Amino acid sequence: MRENYPRSECIALIESREEFAKNWPAGETEELSEEPESTTSNSRRSFVWLQTLAFLLGLGLLIFVINRVGVQPLFDALLRVGFGFFVILGLSGLRHFLRTIAMRAAVPPEHRRITFRQAFAARLGGEAISFLTFTGPLLGEATKVALLRKRVPLTYGVPALVVDNLLYNLSVVFFVLSGACVMLARYPLPPPVYMVLLVIASVAALGILIAVIAAKRRVMLLTWIIDRLAQLRLSPKVILKRRHHIYNLESKVYDFYKHHPAAFFLMIVCNLLAHAASVVEVYLALQMLGFQPQVAQAYIIESLTKVINFAFAFVPGTIGVYEGGTEVILQKGLGFTPAAGLALALVRKAAIVSWTSIGLLVLTWRTLPNAWHRILDRSPRLQRLMDSLVLSNIAHRPARTAVSILGTAVGVLLIVFTVGLARGVLHERGRRESNIGAELMIRASGSIGLGGGAQFRLPTSHVAELAAIPGVRAATPIGQTFDKSDSGFGQRLIDGIEYDQYANLAGITIREGRKLASGDEAIIDPEWQRNRNANVGDTVRLFERPFKIVGVYEPPGGGRIKVPLKTIQEQEGAENRASAILIACTDPSKQEEVAAQILQRFPDDQLIFTRDLPEIYASGVPALNVFIKVVVGVAAAISMLVILLAMYTTVTERTRQIGILKSLGMSKTSIAWVIEQEAIIVSVLGVAVGVLLTMLARAAVMRVTSLTIEIEPRWVLIALAVGLLGGTIGALYPALRAARQDAVEALSYE
Repeated sequence: MRENYPRSECIALIESREEFAKNWPAGETEELSEEPESTTSNSRRSFVWLQTLAFLLGLGLLIFVINRVGVQPLFDALLRVGFGFFVILGLSGLRHFLRTIAMRAAVPPEHRRITFRQAFAARLGGEAISFLTFTGPLLGEATKVALLRKRVPLTYGVPALVVDNLLYNLSVVFFVLSGACVMLARYPLPPPVYMVLLVIASVAALGILIAVIAAKRRVMLLTWIIDRLAQLRLSPKVILKRRHHIYNLESKVYDFYKHHPAAFFLMIVCNLLAHAASVVEVYLALQMLGFQPQVAQAYIIESLTKVINFAFAFVPGTIGVYEGGTEVILQKGLGFTPAAGLALALVRKAAIVSWTSIGLLVLTWRTLPNAWHRILDRSPRLQRLMDSLVLSNIAHRPARTAVSILGTAVGVLLIVFTVGLARGVLHERGRRESNIGAELMIRASGSIGLGGGAQFRLPTSHVAELAAIPGVRAATPIGQTFDKSDSGFGQRLIDGIEYDQYANLAGITIREGRKLASGDEAIIDPEWQRNRNANVGDTVRLFERPFKIVGVYEPPGGGRIKVPLKTIQEQEGAENRASAILIACTDPSKQEEVAAQILQRFPDDQLIFTRDLPEIYASGVPALNVFIKVVVGVAAAISMLVILLAMYTTVTERTRQIGILKSLGMSKTSIAWVIEQEAIIVSVLGVAVGVLLTMLARAAVMRVTSLTIEIEPRWVLIALAVGLLGGTIGALYPALRAARQDAVEALSYE
């Protein structure tokens, strides 16, 4: 049976065969095809194992280096970079931009049928392969050739890439030589480091000398090697038959300057600017990490890391070796801390990985359609599945399908993330307040809500009476109120305490600084100090005025910031009053008996067991439940409206197709079910994307802030039900409209 191919694919196939026949000797393909399949399979398997082994060794080295440096110093260093990472990312992209200009300039103008955007995409795709594979630049450059093949003939594309790489590698050698000389001249070095740098400088100088001699005498190195191997009867026949192609390639490389001097100098300038961008990247990254580097140090670091990249190009992603090598360069040669070297390497590696991901997207975009067609050709069952009305409708308008999925995902994100944030914050507060060393808490009669100035109604004179009750070990007043966060997002809880009484009850100690005295002073817990990078002596703005941080207390419990009780009483205008009194029992196992005695003494006050605080905070906010219901309703409405609009548009666009189906005998129920099936599939995909977005948002928020977000499985199921229900109801009207259409009118629809 003859297969039908698209016209564009046929033309491309014919052109590629003509070019192949023009550029390769006859009979060569037969020899190539005679290679045993088992040999190819074994070679490929060995290659995969070597790549895996190199990757695992590099990964092991990375784990060893991180374990030696320590996770916490490394994490603290990376946090200092923050949004400065986008600057590093931009400088990394600038290198690709400059290298793309150089690569495109290497193609002769008369054959340069390629835009800068296409050249940039080809470079990113090739560099992604170079970064991730065992072969490094070999397969990466071949990938660039393949991506450029349709617009630049192989006869001119391959020499252009060879010239581009030769000039860049020569600039790298010069850069390494100059960096090693600067380090040898400016820094006192241990003898081993001095000898290594001397060897690197000597090899680099020798490489430049050989390149100059080869260019002056037009040494055809590859051709010479093939001839010598042929004399020794060691050269394969395939390579011998390609000798004249290799000779022509080397000739074009040597003649490049002669025919294109302007492009030659443009490429040199672009390569030097790319190296300069790398130096700036290192300099700024070290500044963001909290150091005061010199330009010479950044120059040295970049030049020596290029040696690492060259020597270990066979390690996928240079994982481990790049990080370990950068740490050694900074620590042994320049006197930085090990964490600084490792953090610098990880920041730069993150930027490289980001651009590599874009390169992989480019490759996927270019290869996915052909790969998908091949998969369909090999799988008749999948072909029949894709020919179904439901999936073909979804695939017919990918942009609209993506928008529908995203609309449903936003509804899921609203439900799961908002509920997780609200419950997580309340659970976290409940856990913190139950972890303050008190078994009981007493509040004034009629107190409502979870905090605020309105609750400062409990007389502090009750403390002495409570302390006198048998079984009570300690009692202390506490004043809690909310103040707006310094980030402008949400509120934070402030505790007002009598320090000595509170420390006796809760068992806190000052690990840095001193205890609270009076006035506008504050103590903070270690987590707040770490998140804000605060130190004793700094100020924090509370109640619209600065408070001096005088100490750091541990263990954490209650509000993260504590101020003198008298200060907060003055702020709230509640002298000699508190929002609650904390009570610690001599024997915690008898807290119920102590509670009964307290209720006899103060029958009108509220008594709370601190062990119940997590659940009380989660369920004792009436407004929260109303808020959650509103969020669920809004999410359902969004899903319903998005699906309604998408399915209504689908029905309108397919009026003629629906008429054809009805004329062929398809029932109203079947037509309506097709529309509903499409809506259900889109809704399920939307829920999956929504859960993924929620997880990403949760990780980002918990990394940047101290907020806690709890993702509960039941709310994921509720979001799934809401998404499916909203999608089903949203598609109901379009489905009924499609089913009710008259076949004759539908067929005549324009």
